[in-house]
Amino acid sequence: MRTARRPAAARASALPRLAALAGVATLVLGGCDADLHQTDDHPAQPDVVRAGLVDLYAGDEVASADVLAEAGCFADALLDVVSLDDLVAAEVVDDKGQVVETLPVLDVDVAGAWVEAYTGCVDYRVAAARGAGRAGDLDAAAFLRCFDAAVPPDDVPAALVDTLTGRSDSAAAAALLGAQERCTTA
Repeated sequence: MRTARRPAAARASALPRLAALAGVATLVLGGCDADLHQTDDHPAQPDVVRAGLVDLYAGDEVASADVLAEAGCFADALLDVVSLDDLVAAEVVDDKGQVVETLPVLDVDVAGAWVEAYTGCVDYRVAAARGAGRAGDLDAAAFLRCFDAAVPPDDVPAALVDTLTGRSDSAAAAALLGAQERCTTA
């Protein structure tokens, strides 16, 4: 999933297609609506938001059936615990009722629900190995051994929440980023 832009280190560490956190300007300006009387707002519709979350997860590339299944599971799990109103307030859904193309930095509650939904559907380590393998030759088994040795599985959710909330300099997020970078070349 696409997220707001941050330094290269932060972009490399986030969830597959959830990664690449973007600009602070989006956060500062995103909450402001210059046209307070606009009439073209559209309420978020569950099926439209679900489809948008699937697209956000799967990304621009043609996704495999496995990735689409993960995306559907993630969207359903997230919508089970986060209301459409909360997704609008978090600026994941815009005033047209569409999921945004670039994920903003999230508050802790939404980020926690996001990560819980994601990790309930996907083994982050496997998805990270798959994502790293897209860049070239990668021994997935070697990546997983390296990653597991560097980042305790119980630390991954906290690192992902830190990344999604813009705290990519936290110890957990830094360990995750370091492991991904190190293990991609292992």
